[in-house]
Amino acid sequence: MENTSNLSPIEEAILKRILTNQTVEGVIVTNEDRQLQYTSLDNNITFFISSKLLSFADIVRSTIRDIDPTDDLLTFRLQTRHKEMMVVTPNDGMQVIAIQKINLSSSTSPKQQNDKEHNDNFS
Repeated sequence: MENTSNLSPIEEAILKRILTNQTVEGVIVTNEDRQLQYTSLDNNITFFISSKLLSFADIVRSTIRDIDPTDDLLTFRLQTRHKEMMVVTPNDGMQVIAIQKINLSSSTSPKQQNDKEHNDNFS
């Protein structure tokens, strides 16, 4: 793994397990000051993606707090036709961005694909 000197052994083990999944294209980890702690992607791509998604996370967090001041953003997902991005923003300040390829099998009917797109059930 690249660039993991600032991560604990537990965090390194979690990253290693995530990256063994063949659909995962990359993982970015930043600290509370948004300084890069780990990336499995090219640096140019990392800085482009992390700046955009973390700024978007701030907007989402602000919107959630406007609706309910006692609530807070923990994770959010963005899905395109080909990729899914998950941003995890736990309370300890570390942010994790995971980028994954979406495998829609050709055997899945368009109706099933549409149901999957709108289903937030993680089970």
